[in-house]
Amino acid sequence: MKEIVFFIVAYLCGSFPTGVVIGKKFYNIDIREHGSKNMGGTNAGRVLGKKAGFIVSFIDVIKVFLPVLISKYFVSIEASAFVGVCALLGHCYPIFANFKGGKGVSSFFGIIFALDFLLGVILLIIWKTLKHLTNYVSVASMASCFIITFIFFYKYNNYKLLFVLLALSVFVVYLHRTNIKRLLSGTENKVNPNR
Repeated sequence: MKEIVFFIVAYLCGSFPTGVVIGKKFYNIDIREHGSKNMGGTNAGRVLGKKAGFIVSFIDVIKVFLPVLISKYFVSIEASAFVGVCALLGHCYPIFANFKGGKGVSSFFGIIFALDFLLGVILLIIWKTLKHLTNYVSVASMASCFIITFIFFYKYNNYKLLFVLLALSVFVVYLHRTNIKRLLSGTENKVNPNR
């Protein structure tokens, strides 16, 4: 019963439309009408500026991190991972924003940081390194999810967690399908357009 409560609360936390709220309240802009029309941190950064993008990304991580972290003290680590899944689904399909949300990367970060903070730091380093090497946020995001999943499995040797994180990684790739099309056509936005 308590697992179900955590699942519902996590979904509702994940559903908080950070990018929409920040954009409308402080910039009088609905970021869903600009850029990639996505409400995640990357689009917020492009539309509202780097500071807003960082704030949106940070809050999007925290709104998943907290439910997973708290649930770890009451349920198993596997159940906590599913709490993270519910929060991620809330972010991607938020009930407070007509079920049109972000692409789940910040949520994935929140899950990893809550399950194992050190691996969360490693994930951040991997993401930053790949972003610098490839010059594409989308490539860094998709690849880092898979890499940290197998590092997580190497450390914990837990097949249930492997399945959950692998499924989430595949889901993140699915949500980036338009980015993949742009990558293949050479029209994907670069971090540094001059490179």
